[in-house]
Amino acid sequence: MQLELLKKKFVIVGMSAVIGFSALGIAPTPFTSKVEAAVTYETKVISGVNLRSQPSTSGKQIRMISKGESINVISKVNSYWLKVSTKDNKTGFISANSKYTNYNSGSGSSSSGSGSSQTPSSSKADKVISLAQSYKGRVSYDFGTRNPSRLIFDCSSFTQFIFDKVGVDLKWGTKVQKSQGSAVSKSNLRKGDLVFFDTIGSNNRAINHVGIYMGAGKFIHNTPSVDGIAINNLSSGWWSSHYVSARRVL
Repeated sequence: MQLELLKKKFVIVGMSAVIGFSALGIAPTPFTSKVEAAVTYETKVISGVNLRSQPSTSGKQIRMISKGESINVISKVNSYWLKVSTKDNKTGFISANSKYTNYNSGSGSSSSGSGSSQTPSSSKADKVISLAQSYKGRVSYDFGTRNPSRLIFDCSSFTQFIFDKVGVDLKWGTKVQKSQGSAVSKSNLRKGDLVFFDTIGSNNRAINHVGIYMGAGKFIHNTPSVDGIAINNLSSGWWSSHYVSARRVL
């Protein structure tokens, strides 16, 4: 008899709780464990890329994510950086440049087609050129120097400084920059390409100077000849005869 009364009390209490929650517009919490959705590593790395602690090339390098690894894109920070997680439980930021991953931000357009990929590159190239021009008259040249706080650079630390502002990770030194990105012929140059020169002697193709192609046969660079930023002609004259090669990094 006492057992039956206890059962009835539990039923009444349970019903009262449901009615109380319903009156307040709150659904009773089911007595089931919450199962979190599994992480999907949906994005493939197509070229090795640095995983950094901050969305900047000055952020600490956590590790290199190798070609062929699959990662999870947590969010797109901006046009230049993605926040990602890896299968070994590392979280950080990588460049959003399409040359590093097959990530598609989901704009609704197909990822195949040159039209959709051309616009971001062109826009970024315009920004690179605009930024470089904005430092004309402000930057000083000093070989072997990279001092952003005082705006003192050599040719390659200046290109590194400018491209960093659009999320492109260039190394310091023409010795390294001359191999970054992909090769492009002089006849196929487009805005934002790096252009390299041999400025010593009669041009034996030993690269020691770099600038940024602006289009229309012009390039912008940090040069000791004016102790700062200059714009010169790549189509004719001294710089044309000392041109060696070009790389596309956008």
